[in-house]
Amino acid sequence: MGGGSTLHRERWVASSLFGDGAAIIGSDSETLIEKPILQLVSAAQVMILDSEQAIEDHVGEMELSIHLSEDAHKLITINVDAALQEVFTPIGGGSSDWNSFFWAVHAGGRATLDEVESKLGLKEEKLGVARHTLSAYGNVASACVYSL
Repeated sequence: MGGGSTLHRERWVASSLFGDGAAIIGSDSETLIEKPILQLVSAAQVMILDSEQAIEDHVGEMELSIHLSEDAHKLITINVDAALQEVFTPIGGGSSDWNSFFWAVHAGGRATLDEVESKLGLKEEKLGVARHTLSAYGNVASACVYSL
């Protein structure tokens, strides 16, 4: 990974957090076979202002290089409540009781999970599966949510 420069430390941390994950979700359109227990009713994304340098991916011919700012988890923590309100309010789900929701969280890192749990006042068990996934498999990139 290189010597002691800041750039090399950032690459080491990013490489240790972001594993390589692949996933597929399949289903059978035959309703007598498939019995879903959860249903995705909405999807959205929220842009966080002044976050351009927080997490950067550079895809090269031979590698995926990730730059992870030391402040990335702080940006998430500061903005998580407002972002959730922005996502859920239009579909009638805005709430200050985030414990009433089922959580499937991308387990980016322990610091992020700790701070989000604290900021939202979540009960410990709400992020338990995300913590287990992170502990057992690491951060498996976007496939992480499927494993939850």
